[in-house]
Amino acid sequence: MMSTPDISDKFSELPFLVGFNSYGAKSVFEGEVVTVVCPNDNSFAKELISQKGNGKILFIDGNASKAVALLGDNLAQQALDNCWSGIVVNGMVRDVEILKTIPFPIYARGSCPKKSNKNNAGNINLDVCIDGVDIKPTFWAYGDENGILISPTKLEL
Repeated sequence: MMSTPDISDKFSELPFLVGFNSYGAKSVFEGEVVTVVCPNDNSFAKELISQKGNGKILFIDGNASKAVALLGDNLAQQALDNCWSGIVVNGMVRDVEILKTIPFPIYARGSCPKKSNKNNAGNINLDVCIDGVDIKPTFWAYGDENGILISPTKLEL
């Protein structure tokens, strides 16, 4: 994959996200987007991660909450095993020292030691807006440590 600066130079109209930290041992990703809204509860993220990812990118929108971690080492490993191509968490992760050893792209706002609630709160495949950027299921995401680009279609790179 081209770097996000090179993609941005070629497709300057694409919106982008910044301010996400890389936590996985791999930092580059691209793929079709799947969204899940997780209000301090990762029940639906866990449900999606347990399914085959088919090379897609999971956007977990936790509304940038710092109250709980929405992803830890077990779910990250399961996402890798189930062929997801990466996870972006608009919120917190935990088990950072282990996430760094998993060869899988994980981006999040920060880390938090507290585990997520498990009350089946949230929604799967809703349109979300993160930092003013609209992200819809079937959009494409391209990410590396420079930022995350969002496209309504797969780009010809």
